[in-house]
Amino acid sequence: MALLTIIAKDLRLLWRDKAGLIFIAVAPILVITVAGFSLASLYGADPTGQTAYDFPFVDEDGGALAAQIRTRLAQERGIRLREVSSREEAKHLVESKAVGSALVIAPGTQAALESGGRALLIVYTDPAKYLERLNVRSRVLELADQLAAEQRNRIAQEMSAERSRLKIELEQLRSALATARAKMEAAWRQAREQHERALASVRAALERARRAAEAQLADQTAAAAESVQRDVQNQVSGVQQPIREYLERVAAAQEAFTKWLSDLKRLAGSHAGDIPPPPALPEIPAALRKLLSDRGPVARVAQPKEFRIELPPVHLPEIPALAEPPVITLPKVALPEAPSVPGTFEIREVNVTAGPTTINTFDQNVPGFSVTFLLLGMLLGVSLGLLDERDWGTFDRLRAMPIAAGNIVLGKLLSRFVVGMAQMVVLFAVGRVAFAISLGPQPWALLLPTVGIVFAGTAFGLIVAAAATSREAVLPVGSIVIVTMAAVGGCWWPIDLEPRWMQTVALGLPTTWAMDAFNDLMIRRRSAEAALVPTAVLVGYGFAYLAAGLTLFRHQLRRQ
Repeated sequence: MALLTIIAKDLRLLWRDKAGLIFIAVAPILVITVAGFSLASLYGADPTGQTAYDFPFVDEDGGALAAQIRTRLAQERGIRLREVSSREEAKHLVESKAVGSALVIAPGTQAALESGGRALLIVYTDPAKYLERLNVRSRVLELADQLAAEQRNRIAQEMSAERSRLKIELEQLRSALATARAKMEAAWRQAREQHERALASVRAALERARRAAEAQLADQTAAAAESVQRDVQNQVSGVQQPIREYLERVAAAQEAFTKWLSDLKRLAGSHAGDIPPPPALPEIPAALRKLLSDRGPVARVAQPKEFRIELPPVHLPEIPALAEPPVITLPKVALPEAPSVPGTFEIREVNVTAGPTTINTFDQNVPGFSVTFLLLGMLLGVSLGLLDERDWGTFDRLRAMPIAAGNIVLGKLLSRFVVGMAQMVVLFAVGRVAFAISLGPQPWALLLPTVGIVFAGTAFGLIVAAAATSREAVLPVGSIVIVTMAAVGGCWWPIDLEPRWMQTVALGLPTTWAMDAFNDLMIRRRSAEAALVPTAVLVGYGFAYLAAGLTLFRHQLRRQ
C-alpha cells in the first residue's frame, strides 16, 4: 500500500510539472516529426512530390533521343523536370544553389549513339548537395542504361528478323539448287546416252564402211584376177604353139642328125669307130613337156579363200568424253550489312564549384554539431545564468549599484559571446586536426558566419531567459526550439534531404544561414564573399533577437 502511495504521489507531481510533461511528450513527437519530414527523401520521393528535385534540362541536340530522355525524366516521381534555354542558365542555377544538378544533352548526341560512338550527357552538379546529386545521377544512369538496353533489344529483334528472312531465302535457294541439280543430272544422263549412241553409230558406220570396202576390193580383185587369167592364157597360148613347133623341129632335127650320124658311120666304114659320139641334147623339162603336151586352157590363178583387207586409219573428230557432273555448292550469299550497334552513354559530371567531388562527412558534421552545441551552450549559459541571477537575488544587488540594467545584460551576453567564439574555434581546430576538415581557401572567412551564429545564439538565449517563468521551463522549451532549429536548419544532415516546403520554412531559422555559409566556405571552397550575405542575415537575426529579448526582459523587470 505504501508503494502505491509513493507511485501516486510521483505521478501527481509529474502531472503538475507542465515543463516536464512537455519535454516527455511534445519534444519526442516534435523531433520525430521534424526528422521524418527532413529525411523523407532519403528513401526516395514521396507520392505527393514534395521531395522531388528540381532538375533543369537543356536540349542542345534536338534529336529523338533527347525527346525520349525528356519524356522519361518527366515521368520520374523523384524529379521535377525544368526545361531551360541554355547550359549557361542551367549552370547558373546550380552555382546559385537553386538546384543541385542540371542535365545538358550536348549537340551530336543522337548521331554519336547511332554511329556506335559515345553519346555525351553533361551533368552540372553541386557536390555539397550530395544526396540530390547521387539520386539524380543514379536516375540519369538508370535511364541511360534503359535506353541503351532498348537500343540493343531493337537491334537484336532486327537481327532476329533478318536471320529468319535469310533462313527462308537460304531454304528457297537450297530447294532451287536441288531442282537445278536434278535437272542437270538428268541432262547429264541424257547427254551420256546420246554420247554412247553416237559412239555406237560411228562404230557401226565404220564397220559397214570396212565391209563395203572389203567387198568392193574383193570384187575388184576377182575382176583383176580374171583379167590376169585371160592375159596369162592368151600369153601362154601365144607362147605354147611356137615352142611346140620349135620342139617338133628340134625333134625332127635330132632324128635327122641321128640318121646323118648313122649314114656317116656307115660311110666311114672301118673308121666309124673313130668318130666320137655326138653331144647329147638336153632333155626337155617334164613341166615344159607337160605344158607342151597340154592342149587345154591355162590353169586359173589361185585366189585366197577369204579376203581380209586392213583399212587405213580413219581420222574421225574426237568426241569428248563426258566428265562426272560437278558438285554443286551453295554460292556465297550476299548478306545485308548488319545494323550499327548503338553506342554507349557517357555521363560527364561537371562540378560547378571549386570544391572536390568527394566530400568529407566531417565537413558537414563538425560545423553542424558545433552550432547545435553552441546553441545549447548559450541556452544553458545565458538563459539559466540570467534566471539564476534573478532567483538568487544577485541581479537585484547588481541593480542597486550605479549600473544600468541594460549594461548588466549586455556584459553577460558579451561574456557568453566570447565563450561561444572560443568554443567554435576549438571545435573547428579539433575537427581540422582529428578529422582533416576543410577550412576553405580563406580559413579566416569562417569567422564571419561564426560571429553571426554566436551573436544570434547569444541573443536567442536572452529571449528564452526573458520568456521562461522558471528555471525548469528553460530546458524543455529551449531544447525543443534548439533541436528543431538544428534539425530543420541542416545542422544534423544536409538540408537538401528536406522537402521543398521545409527548406522554405528553414530560411526563417539562423541555423540555415549559418550552415549555408559554412558549406559554401568548406565544401564548395568559395571565397569570403559567399559568407557575406549569410553573415549579414545572422547579424540581423541577432539584433532582432537582442531587441526582442531586451524588450521582454525589461517587461519582466517591471513586473517584479
